[in-house]
Amino acid sequence: MLRFVSFLRFGYCGLEFVWDLMLVACYFQFIPVKQSMADSKKTIPSFPPLATVCKKRFPFSLACPSFVYPAGYLDNVRHLAPFVDEIELLFFESRFSGSLPSASLIRDLVQQARSGQITYNVHLPTDIYLGHRDAGVRQTAVNVLRQWIDRCAPLNPTTFTLHLIREPSEPDNLRWLANSAASLEAVLATGVPSRRIGVENLDYDIERVAPVIDGLNLSVCMDMGHLMAHEADMPSFFDRWTERISVAHLHGVDGVQDHLPLNRLSPAHMETVMRVLKRFSGVVSLEVFSAPALNASMAHLLDQWFRPKAENA
Repeated sequence: MLRFVSFLRFGYCGLEFVWDLMLVACYFQFIPVKQSMADSKKTIPSFPPLATVCKKRFPFSLACPSFVYPAGYLDNVRHLAPFVDEIELLFFESRFSGSLPSASLIRDLVQQARSGQITYNVHLPTDIYLGHRDAGVRQTAVNVLRQWIDRCAPLNPTTFTLHLIREPSEPDNLRWLANSAASLEAVLATGVPSRRIGVENLDYDIERVAPVIDGLNLSVCMDMGHLMAHEADMPSFFDRWTERISVAHLHGVDGVQDHLPLNRLSPAHMETVMRVLKRFSGVVSLEVFSAPALNASMAHLLDQWFRPKAENA
């Protein structure tokens, strides 16, 4: 558990969201780090099915995370595949033994995609620093991304979501941008299509990294929850990046609390979300981390989507 809490505190989306994500860590504290081994050996657990089927219900692909049930990747995929179009595979950590998914796990996930008629997107590790002042730290980050992208290639993911994290000790923004760009160029040299990598908006203005995104022709992961938590203009963000947005992360917010069920959004926020989603045809991932939260979020999204237009006017 301490490993997961450490990552959440320093690597995800800002200190203001620590509490909610620590709860996620507590929820999954008994999941082994070496999930590839656990998935292949343990008895298949059984969980109550989700209450709502959202597969092929929207003009976009609806996704959810690979950690909804207190189990490993395969067990989550087996239980979630009948209800969604895509699953966001969360690979947050890289620094521990067994963090890299095994080849056998990837083969099993490929088979599950075929049998469950789903696709995947991959959230890359967040404990790396592509723009770090230290060349050794940057090279480690490059190596990690190369390993993960190569290992997950058989999954044919719709996108690889990336956090460009700036170390607080780095005072020079231009140097950070140059180092980040050089590191990503080294990753792209392996042949991965540049548009397959999507930079996620975090707790800083994504315009800060626009030169890297535009210069390397990357995609953008629009985290709608982060935008709302920081009171950013979501429609303006969408207009600015619409041609590059491949995936959107969606979850409820309440003040500084993030990754809540979607029905925790205020009516005003939900109205804004719906206006943007009506113009989007990529992947929308409901980033909540329990079955009750996912049930509530799916039901609320369906209710809002199919509500008569007069009620939304």
